[in-house]
Amino acid sequence: MKETITLLGSVLHKSKSNKLVVKSSSKIIPKIGDLVYDDKGRIVGSIYDVIGLESSPYILIKPLSEVSPDDLEQVKKVYVMSSFKGIRR
Repeated sequence: MKETITLLGSVLHKSKSNKLVVKSSSKIIPKIGDLVYDDKGRIVGSIYDVIGLESSPYILIKPLSEVSPDDLEQVKKVYVMSSFKGIRR
């Protein structure tokens, strides 16, 4: 099974609980705990929760403690490693 990096969605804002809220633009349903990357290929955090409708979910990302708040502010789009197995039909 081949893994590729896929656009997960656009960051809308940071929640009060310090999670990034992402509007999904992908047909991939991420799994809780999957690593999330920025456009430079750096790990930003991991999937914390998926909420909303299955057809247009919002994804909560728990940032890594090593990522500075200033770096988080710069993240506009996030990516996830995906395989063909997780694609919605």
